[in-house]
Amino acid sequence: MLGLDDVDIGTLLQLEADLTDQSLDAFLAFIRRHYALSEVAYYCPSFRGRSLAEPFIALSSGEVSLDNSRALYEALFEPAFSAGAHSLLPVDWARLPVREPKGARPGDRRRQGLTVPVRGPTNGVWALFGVRSDESDREWSDRRHELMKDLVHVAHYVHQRAYDLHAKDAPIDLNAITRREIEALEWSAEGKSPAEIAITMRISLETVKAHLDSARFKLQALNRVHTVTKAIRAGLIR
Repeated sequence: MLGLDDVDIGTLLQLEADLTDQSLDAFLAFIRRHYALSEVAYYCPSFRGRSLAEPFIALSSGEVSLDNSRALYEALFEPAFSAGAHSLLPVDWARLPVREPKGARPGDRRRQGLTVPVRGPTNGVWALFGVRSDESDREWSDRRHELMKDLVHVAHYVHQRAYDLHAKDAPIDLNAITRREIEALEWSAEGKSPAEIAITMRISLETVKAHLDSARFKLQALNRVHTVTKAIRAGLIR
């Protein structure tokens, strides 16, 4: 399965250089194709001027025109809306009580999906990021764990881009990035793997991963290459 590190850096830089509602939709379409999903949607009722009745929605579907985005959104999120809105952890639809959708026929495949709640960056701002798949139970079970880990990062990245568009600016605080995080980024920029960085810095592999993940979050990046690229552009590393 393709993962975060396989996302082309050009795709991310282009999104950030030309950030619009349309480019955000295009990025969701890219994520849908990249992870072989049926639908991907982002829902936020908490931006200024938005509400539960009139949320901001970004969506990509391989089957339905975006003219029907509201109906498709409701179909995508309805199974997990309540659980996701009150949870801090991703919600796997397979773990929800089974409830047959209207019009379901015997033998119909159960819909697979994940809903990822996102909070912040300021109090009162929250959103849901959801995906749907038409895979069988076996196919979904084989990859949902790794997929969930990736989509948590994707959800936060999409939320930050939507926040940049529809809420107050949240500039990156370069002073929040620690010396050890910068050092780990420098070695990563040299092409060293996390295991090699751990040996060079004389720390554990898990600590290296924590440094890199922390820097990724602070730099509002999606994957490791994106983090290094943004660190170079910000003058943190050469």
